Amino acid sequence: MALNSSSLLGNEAQRNIQQQLNAIFGQLSSAGLTVQVLQNKAVITQAANSETFRIVNGNEALKFVNNSRFADKILCIGNQRFFCHSDYLALRSEYFRALFNNEFRENSMDEIAIELPAPCDFEPILRYLYTGVANETDSIFHEKNIFPVIQNTNFLGVDDLLSKAVTVFAYRWRVLTKSPMFRRSVIDYKFLSSVLEFGARNDLFKNGDKLKIVVSWDEEDSEEFPECRQLLREHKCLEEAAVSDIEWGIQVKPKLFTRLDSLDFRSIFNRALHDSERAQEENRRSEEKIRGLTQCIRVLTKQLEDVRCLRCFTMVPRAALKTRTCVTTQHTGSYAQNRGWSCCGELQKRSKGCKPVCLSRHRINSH
Repeated sequence: MALNSSSLLGNEAQRNIQQQLNAIFGQLSSAGLTVQVLQNKAVITQAANSETFRIVNGNEALKFVNNSRFADKILCIGNQRFFCHSDYLALRSEYFRALFNNEFRENSMDEIAIELPAPCDFEPILRYLYTGVANETDSIFHEKNIFPVIQNTNFLGVDDLLSKAVTVFAYRWRVLTKSPMFRRSVIDYKFLSSVLEFGARNDLFKNGDKLKIVVSWDEEDSEEFPECRQLLREHKCLEEAAVSDIEWGIQVKPKLFTRLDSLDFRSIFNRALHDSERAQEENRRSEEKIRGLTQCIRVLTKQLEDVRCLRCFTMVPRAALKTRTCVTTQHTGSYAQNRGWSCCGELQKRSKGCKPVCLSRHRINSH
């Protein structure tokens, strides 16, 4: 009987509490407010009679970002707090998918604190988790933001956003590789390998560009890590680089090249040998052309010389001997002192004749 009495009193207390809560909910509803019950707490928000929660893609999902309505989690990133929906967090993030689909204690917690590898404004990443939309010109990919975004998206397993970062990095590598954040402790091997592969596939790199990227990424105190050597081999950085690029790399990061095996330089030796043979062949052909041009110049110079015809005593270019006619003339009259030639009146006795007497080829001394 005592047990039945205590059970009746407990049921009566529960009914009283339920009636009080219903009265409070009614008052809140009449005031235009609604109560969103999480697993361990309740959140009072403005009512939205026509809005219902459903998973949508694109910018339409922005209305749910940091919106307490329908939120079942509060995400704490440093001093930032966001109302979140576990369905959206797990949609594009392997980290949250594993967190909510397994028996971790965070799965039953309303408020979750996460420590990311790099401090940054988390809201742009959160918007991408909801919408799946990110353009190459967005602030999330600016030079000052892209490195912490790469670290944090890699930690959260947001592969689609990481792929977009690979594309942006491959196009802007000349600027981004000069940043002090571009180092192995920030950018991991897998990401840089994807950048090299994407750039090579889309013809974004010239001969020595891949070598420059890997050399810039290497850290002098990372002798125990073989990632740089592996990148050089997998992406054929040494084979495609010019000798001047390799000399630059040895000067900038000598320890990297001293750790390389001699077999890594075999292709460089073979290419240098091939280039030497090709240069020798080009020099031989150039010398033959020079000798031929020199001979042509000698012949042309000789052909342009003026020579005297032995018949008509006229000076003509040697090249014109076969095209110009030799005309031999003489005076037909008699010459008188102070009167000249009777045929033409020429006063000089040894002047050229006035009448052609012979037409022939010019004749010169063959010696």
